Amino acid sequence: MIFPPDDPAWSSLRRSGRGNQLLEAWVEERICEQVLLSDEQQSELLEAFTNSLPLIEADLAYAATRPTRLSLYKKAAFTLHVEERFSRTKRQRDRLIYSLLRCGSASRVAELALAIREGEVDFAAAAIRWSEGPESAQGGRIGPISPEAGHPALNERLAHANEGDLIGPFPVGDMHVLLRLDTRISIRLDEAMQQQLIEELYQEWLQRQVELLARGEKIEPIEYLPE
Repeated sequence: MIFPPDDPAWSSLRRSGRGNQLLEAWVEERICEQVLLSDEQQSELLEAFTNSLPLIEADLAYAATRPTRLSLYKKAAFTLHVEERFSRTKRQRDRLIYSLLRCGSASRVAELALAIREGEVDFAAAAIRWSEGPESAQGGRIGPISPEAGHPALNERLAHANEGDLIGPFPVGDMHVLLRLDTRISIRLDEAMQQQLIEELYQEWLQRQVELLARGEKIEPIEYLPE
């Protein structure tokens, strides 16, 4: 723990809302102590940092190399967990484009659903004419949107649908709804997504350490194993 729980300075920081920021900085300083850079790496980073405000030499070296040390640690500590995280959360990261028609009249929605299935009426035209929500202005089109952003009753049905599927009608509250899944945009595990996942994993880990410190407990061991 940086400060004992009854330390007045620590209590003041906690009341100001800056306590967690201080704990995060403390944990990240412990990380930087573990990540050693070559003389060449350090010289290059210091040279790129020469336009910063004047600092004493030790502070300058820390400030200049801190982002690189943290980046190296994040990559070493969390890269192995990226694929599992992506696989577990991919469905929530995909984006959907779907069409929605909702109306208070069950019989009207049933008639429109039949006409759309038979090819007698275009979904967009029907939504513009009959849908009773703001989506009617876009011909019922919604998205791209997270699969979890809509009403649970819609999300559940869209989750199991294929592109082009017409879903419903079904009741949602006092409305009767007709859906069509137009496009499922599948997110790929590219370099940008990998970096995002590493950062998510790191932030979750960092918050666990802050919670431990705030309770006066020791943080998890920080081990840096370079690739």
